[in-house]
Amino acid sequence: MFLFSGCGESNEQSNIAYLAGEILNPTSDQIIIKRNGRILDTILLNDKNRFSYKIDSVEKGLYIIEHRPETQNVYISPGDSLLLRVNTLAFDESLHFSGKGFAKNNLMAEMFLQDESTGRLLLNFYKYTPQRFGEIADSIRSERERLLEKSNEKQKFSEEFINLSKDIIAYENRDLRERYTYLVNKYYKKYGKQFPPGFHDYRENIDFNNRELQCSPGYKRFLQNYLINYSLTWCATSGLDEKDCYDLNNVDNVNARLRKAGELIELPTLREYILRRIAVRGIVMADSREDIISILKVLQEQKFAEEDLDEMKKLGTIQLAFLPGISLSPISVVNMEGQLRKLSDIIDRPTVVFLWSAKTEGHLEEHKRIRQLRKKYPEIDFIGVNLDVGDEPGWRVAVRKNNYNTNWEYQLGATSIENEYYAYYLDKILFLNTSGEVVKGDAVLTSPNFETHLLEFLNR
Repeated sequence: MFLFSGCGESNEQSNIAYLAGEILNPTSDQIIIKRNGRILDTILLNDKNRFSYKIDSVEKGLYIIEHRPETQNVYISPGDSLLLRVNTLAFDESLHFSGKGFAKNNLMAEMFLQDESTGRLLLNFYKYTPQRFGEIADSIRSERERLLEKSNEKQKFSEEFINLSKDIIAYENRDLRERYTYLVNKYYKKYGKQFPPGFHDYRENIDFNNRELQCSPGYKRFLQNYLINYSLTWCATSGLDEKDCYDLNNVDNVNARLRKAGELIELPTLREYILRRIAVRGIVMADSREDIISILKVLQEQKFAEEDLDEMKKLGTIQLAFLPGISLSPISVVNMEGQLRKLSDIIDRPTVVFLWSAKTEGHLEEHKRIRQLRKKYPEIDFIGVNLDVGDEPGWRVAVRKNNYNTNWEYQLGATSIENEYYAYYLDKILFLNTSGEVVKGDAVLTSPNFETHLLEFLNR
């Protein structure tokens, strides 16, 4: 690590702060710093993968450091001189802060790690009645509050930081409850009528426009999951088939969430973020031109910024090439030997194409699941298409390093699509028939009913 120059004790009474760090195994040559959704600056790493940044007129609160695809919250106060060190090969586990302001941020990093681990609790949601799940969620909340209290005894945090931390912990608890509620109502209905009184009491006092929390991943995730459960309640009285109600990609479901988000959320940056997240998923999973047009129309009704609406229109145009009935045979891909091939040269059986990037950690679990499916469904070809266009060496290194089956790994060839749009298609799954036509494009690999879709695909 390295130290700042010219930021000694005189910092403490100033209205500036310093942020610097070292990125081991960087995935790009830059760091982006944001506050309340606004980009403050883009900082280039030097030849030793280090960076340094001075924040003038610093506002006390949450900031975001983005080193794509990773993001991290940091809490900065006037006078802080914060140093971070992280290895992208194990980003969350290796992240460490030092310097003035380190204690607050190491605590937040530890709580974030705990939040990730509790997500695994939801994989076994069916083992817990609503009563029991609520008790577990509350015990996790209490444990984190004790951690905050213990740290505060040593560090004497500011009242603002303590209150913010308590809010973050509270919304993570609420998010757990919202995600559990959805899973139970969709997949394990026998628990659906067993929710104890008070399980959702917090819904009466939700702050949909918390300015200080709009950088918090847990808060934003809560808002999205609350809207999902809202859409199910709405759907129950809409006349839609129950199956469509629980299909989060159903256009009516998507539009209901867009309208409710537009009604509840007023903070411009947060509002744009939530609307975009809902709309992108709806467009990328759309199975008709009419559905895409419908989503764009609702976005326009919500006064979505013209520039952002144009981006969604471009995304809709791209999605037209992946709708059911469209042939992907002419698409070019590059094999591991660097040869350019057409999909038509590769596909001669029912095929599942999964899209991935070596720059996101998700590809490890994705390929693990694909390996299992290859063994279970030998009559289906599973082809990986990497979207890191322009980075052939990085793609090949990832394939070989992780022992992926090189016979079934390709990279998308050159297209007219701007690279920034590929990110929207990561984790997308396409079912193709022997002619290379899209049969299904809205399946989700991690969904409990994914194999049901595979069986339906085989039995067509």
